[in-house]
Amino acid sequence: MQTVTYAPGYSAPILSFMEQRTADTHAGFFLSRLLPGWRVLDAGCGPGSITLGLARKVAPGFVTGIDVEDSQFAKSREQAEREGLNVEFRKASVYQLPFQDKYFDAVFSHALLEHLTDPCAALAELRRVLKPGGAIGIRAGDMGGILIDSESEGPAQGLAAYLANREKNPGDPLVGRKLGRLLRKAGFTVENMTASYDVITETLRKIGPSLAAQFAAPSSCSLKDKPGGDSLFVALAWCEAIGHAR
Repeated sequence: MQTVTYAPGYSAPILSFMEQRTADTHAGFFLSRLLPGWRVLDAGCGPGSITLGLARKVAPGFVTGIDVEDSQFAKSREQAEREGLNVEFRKASVYQLPFQDKYFDAVFSHALLEHLTDPCAALAELRRVLKPGGAIGIRAGDMGGILIDSESEGPAQGLAAYLANREKNPGDPLVGRKLGRLLRKAGFTVENMTASYDVITETLRKIGPSLAAQFAAPSSCSLKDKPGGDSLFVALAWCEAIGHAR
């Protein structure tokens, strides 16, 4: 069964965390491939902060952001109107995109594949709506590469509990390292693969325990390991791939 389940949920702290992502910081590996005037799809766009950056890059082109949860789009819609950007946000599943074949010049997706039961099917659908030779840029997390350091065992124990809970949900927390293989299987030519880290320690301190609870077990953490302390270090592992539709 093909499903999309966003394990972290849509609470205010999670959305605040997501809204800090920009095209420069989270799509930088792909931005140089985009050209003014292009039509671009941002698949699994979340609150749309990255989508806006893509639209600025391809202006006067057009960018469509899609996500299964459309309650996230309000702020970015307002920002797009203020800037006069050619952007639309639509509720849609990556498994059944409401677009004709060969519609987009480029497709981008960030932090989506790890939440899918069938990432290869989703990639095949993305290829369907991409023009022949069109570019695709995918960035996916790999929970197996997370770095955590603290003065107590609490954060590491919290991560282990989080990973154990993820096993009960759809998706693959290790999908990042598999991007090249999945893209080829879906009919893409893979041009390049990279890996990177996103250090979120300061973000955890600013947002507070609601988000930090994903990575730390509050009952077993010392005060120094909590978001307001000084010793907690968390870095998320990502894999990036650039390909082209055959």
